[in-house]
Amino acid sequence: MANKVIRKFFFSIIVPSILTILLFITSMYVILIPSFEKNMMDNKKEMIREVTNTAWSLIKEYDDEYKDSSITLEEAQDLASKKIEKMRYGAEGKDYFWIADMKSVMIMHPYRPELNNLMLDDYKDPNGVRLFVEASNVVETMGEGFINYMWQWKDDATQIVPKLSYVKGFENWGWIIGTGIYLDDVQAEIGALKGRLTRISLLISTIIILILVFIIRQSLKIEDRRKKAEDDLLHSKQKYKTLVEASSEGTIMIKDSRIIFSNHMFEQLTGKTHEELAASKFEELFSISWEEILRSFEKPNKSTSIETQVKQGEAEFHDVVISVAKIFFEEQEAYVVVTKDISRKKQTEKIVQNLSSELQSSLLLMNQPISQFAKPIVKSNLQTTVTEAASLMERKKMNLIFIADNDKMLGVVNDSDLRKRVLAKGKDGKSPVVEVMTSPIICISNAALLYEVVLEFRKQNVSHLAIKNDENEIIGVLSREDILEIQHNSLSYILREIEYAENVNELKKIYDKIPVLVNALMESGNKTELITHIITSVSDAITNRIVTFALEDHGEPPCRFAFVALGSEGRKEQTIATDQDNAIIFEDVGENNAQKIKNYFLKFAETVNNHLAHVGYELCIGEIMAKNPKYTLSLSDWKKQFTSWINTPKPQNILDTTVFFDFRCIYGDNFFTDELRKHINLLIDKKAVFVYLLAQTVIRYKSPLNMFGNIAGGDNETFDIKKILLPIVTFIKVFSLQGKIAETNTLRRLEQLLNQNVVQKPMYEELTQAYNFLMGLRFQTQTNALKEFRKPDNIINVENLTEIEKSTLKKVFSLISEMQTKLNLEFKER
Repeated sequence: MANKVIRKFFFSIIVPSILTILLFITSMYVILIPSFEKNMMDNKKEMIREVTNTAWSLIKEYDDEYKDSSITLEEAQDLASKKIEKMRYGAEGKDYFWIADMKSVMIMHPYRPELNNLMLDDYKDPNGVRLFVEASNVVETMGEGFINYMWQWKDDATQIVPKLSYVKGFENWGWIIGTGIYLDDVQAEIGALKGRLTRISLLISTIIILILVFIIRQSLKIEDRRKKAEDDLLHSKQKYKTLVEASSEGTIMIKDSRIIFSNHMFEQLTGKTHEELAASKFEELFSISWEEILRSFEKPNKSTSIETQVKQGEAEFHDVVISVAKIFFEEQEAYVVVTKDISRKKQTEKIVQNLSSELQSSLLLMNQPISQFAKPIVKSNLQTTVTEAASLMERKKMNLIFIADNDKMLGVVNDSDLRKRVLAKGKDGKSPVVEVMTSPIICISNAALLYEVVLEFRKQNVSHLAIKNDENEIIGVLSREDILEIQHNSLSYILREIEYAENVNELKKIYDKIPVLVNALMESGNKTELITHIITSVSDAITNRIVTFALEDHGEPPCRFAFVALGSEGRKEQTIATDQDNAIIFEDVGENNAQKIKNYFLKFAETVNNHLAHVGYELCIGEIMAKNPKYTLSLSDWKKQFTSWINTPKPQNILDTTVFFDFRCIYGDNFFTDELRKHINLLIDKKAVFVYLLAQTVIRYKSPLNMFGNIAGGDNETFDIKKILLPIVTFIKVFSLQGKIAETNTLRRLEQLLNQNVVQKPMYEELTQAYNFLMGLRFQTQTNALKEFRKPDNIINVENLTEIEKSTLKKVFSLISEMQTKLNLEFKER
């Protein structure tokens, strides 16, 4: 048994892990280190280019003084030469500048004064490179550039090493100014980097090996315990019936060639009731006879497994594997037959395998903040001409330039703009570039994740996104091409499928992938926040596509509108078991046309809601849907509705109305949701009683601690995990409404409350952990239901929880008590 387990782990875990380690190390030396080396060299080149430009600017200043007749040319050149001779930079302050003229005459060299005023056209380095002639050629042809040669090590004339210099000509004086870097320095830095990466890779490999050893030892222990438990069970006669009832697979018990018991899973598989099964023969259910089963037993008291088919309905057959074990039940010989539906299992495993392979390779990357991928920006001022802008873009190797007025960014111009707005229009290259810029600039926070950037590109339909920091300053830029290079995740494939879906049935097939995707994410240990965001992204895309279908059916809308998500979808916190919560806000059009327009949107909404239900998003039991006339209103009517809720709140239904406060626009014009949010913030300012009453719903919440009071007693109570999440979500919502926070997502609201010092760091961390734990438990319950082919819900049996989970739930209830204390202090009884 131990050898079998070890072989299984060797091929399923150890071999893939070793291959992963080898791939990691290979990619590090083949991709990462060369990339770092290139970037390091590029940075060094850019550095010496910039310091050369600084020295060049100094010469220009003296030239300007000469042109202003402040000094003579000889004085200007002498002052410039002496000033640059003393200029140093670098870690040791020994990196310097030299000056020669276009005829290869040395004008100034700080460390080799014997070369000053000498003709150096025949001067060669040890490799025969006529470096000063090369410098003249580069300046004559390009004005500036790089040259490679051998030279003495700083001020040590006895040491000759490779050097890379940047030279730039000053045309007015016929001068060449240059400076360089020692390539040995760069190689030393790269060598240090390789050493660090090698040590890191060895450490990671060692840790993985230790983890593998630990897993194998634990698995062997678990397998030993499982085997012992199985042996004990086989010796217990009365437990077999309980085994049949509790089995998650289709199970029957046979005695005297008759079916004496069947569980719910087998009845569901065959479509027959227990009474119908008891009256059926084995051959009527399976495509194999019972006699063949008995003959398949090679040894007495051993089990046997056979692949066959089970009949479902009148003529439909499913591939199954039946495992038959001989037992003694009520002192008589009997058999337990366990049926596994491998047709569905094979299909599910195939989907899981495909999605998991995509997720394993990309989820880690797509969950990274974009700040590390941002590229530096190139900017110009209002006076820059089109030609100058294009030249600057070419020089910086960028296809986008920002137009700024001092520190204020006004707009952007890309290659496409230059083609369409300059070349195609026959515009003069001397025209100000501000005339062809695009404004405003579309920005995204540097804290955003890569997958959010992908969605933003799809939403905004732009070629670039500017990246801003917490101070709202633009610090970098990302293009679609940049994202395409790093984008390779299953979410993008699903969204692309949704985008190209031709009908609702195709969307339903895509929707059916969501549980498999969630299961893969859960098994890979991803954060619940990422999972809910991905589910919501798919839901948003499906809703958008269905709205498009509905618009094609009903024609162009008579006015502007917004299709709005409410509740958990509005908070981007959807799970597998979710229903519809949505509404429509349409433009104020006057009383004469209002009813006609509302009728259009009600018919339109009925199509959308029914299509969503067909796809898999159940209709809301409370009818909080756009097809309900109460929730398809003009902007002014929605403002009146929120005014009524806030000014005259009813304590008994205040929680029911708060689902409307978590709204966001999925399709249409964001103007309406923005205006409604402003209106609510103004009302909350004047009517604090609404927030007070909302806080009371949390203060009066009673934790079901009695449910866990006697854990060892094995009580069979159940609870709704969603109702335990509710006080946490509401607590955060109370302070978000009070602080006029526009964000709808619970965890992001909590982050903003932390930034505003409304909650302190310890409570922030505890709330985050509690929310993630409860959401994780919720997802686990729903995915387990799907594995057992049950409808997912939010009901959890206490007996199914581990001791750690029970203990964590108790701590969650303790945290809720702390929340109630904070609310009591903030909202004293009025």
